[in-house]
Amino acid sequence: MVAYVVIPGIDGSDERHWQSRWEAEWGGAAVRIAPASWTEPDLADWIAAVGAAYGTASAAAGRAGAVVLVAHSLGCWAAACWLE
Repeated sequence: MVAYVVIPGIDGSDERHWQSRWEAEWGGAAVRIAPASWTEPDLADWIAAVGAAYGTASAAAGRAGAVVLVAHSLGCWAAACWLE
């Protein structure tokens, strides 16, 4: 199974945004990050949120599965920092 971590930019992505549409299409295979600092981003908070979402997605994917990070805007920075 493939699982997806959706990492939007500031304020998240509304329902019309491509990320939200893909997330809806993937259903339970998608996990969106949930930082406390959506509107005034704190990088450490976002990095922790990526890690938490990855953990959830990884458990859903199983041992033989894969996890794909799907980042946009500020989410790209958070994903890159988490990957370091």
